[in-house]
Amino acid sequence: MRLMSLNRSAEWTNDSRNPGTRTSILSLVLVLILALMVSPHASALSGGEPDSDARHPEVVTLRADQAALCSAVKIGPRTLLTAAHCVVDAHSGQLRSAFRSGGTVRLDNASEQPNRANMAIVVIERTHLPGAYREGLTKFIEYRRRRLAELSEGRGGLPAATLEEGLRMRHHFAARYPDLALLRLQTATPSIPVKGVDFDPPGPNAQVELVGFGCTGLNRAGDGSTAMRRSGWSHVIRVDAVNLYTQAGQRLDSGPSLCPGDSGGPVLHRGRVVGIHSVVYGLNTRHGARSNMAVSLARLADWEAWPEAVRR
Repeated sequence: MRLMSLNRSAEWTNDSRNPGTRTSILSLVLVLILALMVSPHASALSGGEPDSDARHPEVVTLRADQAALCSAVKIGPRTLLTAAHCVVDAHSGQLRSAFRSGGTVRLDNASEQPNRANMAIVVIERTHLPGAYREGLTKFIEYRRRRLAELSEGRGGLPAATLEEGLRMRHHFAARYPDLALLRLQTATPSIPVKGVDFDPPGPNAQVELVGFGCTGLNRAGDGSTAMRRSGWSHVIRVDAVNLYTQAGQRLDSGPSLCPGDSGGPVLHRGRVVGIHSVVYGLNTRHGARSNMAVSLARLADWEAWPEAVRR
């Protein structure tokens, strides 16, 4: 999954009644196109340490094909958490076919995965997205349709395909809507242990552990055939109405920074899941990121999709 850098901006729902919109949208498109330069696959948490098979075996790679797509964490006998942007097609706003009922995905919890052929193949029973995220998707798809229509005649020489790619769902979305997906499986995975969750948010400066299969360095690209689980310790900066933020490389020496593939991995506080990796603030390919964003489970404590075993 492509990594997204984050800077706050105007609402997606701003429209052409703003006289500066037509000019600013072209600048926005160009900024978003630059984000596409980050490699979609790489081989884990920048600034973290390699894990052994015995550490965090509940954190897995999630694959819709042979290439590693995202990370995920098992929180129930047949339940996984990952990032919503890992399972949604950003063009259509619909679930990717692999994550619809009856679809199949591959899981692997080995700490190193060079071309492994023995990963578990599981069948999806249902994928749940938070209601706020689904509502946001509807708004975004309408926004995108309207913007593409408005820009079709005056796109300043940019090809239509470039505009479509630039107007994909990006960082603004994750700042406003909970980027979380709960996967219920038809298939049992007894070889993968369960990690407990905690709906009490960690306070500012709380020490947390970040885990994921991402990249060994921001400048190193891979072909998606190799993945390595890594973990790293950081501190909470703040928690807002949707997300929690942790210190990354530019704020904390050797602090862990999210990389492509870490999306969907867990943030752990006192050994329990309190957040799910989403995106980063201020990605810089030389120095890492200023902070990491994760969906706060505390903000979704009343979500009806939680399995009974994890409800408070």
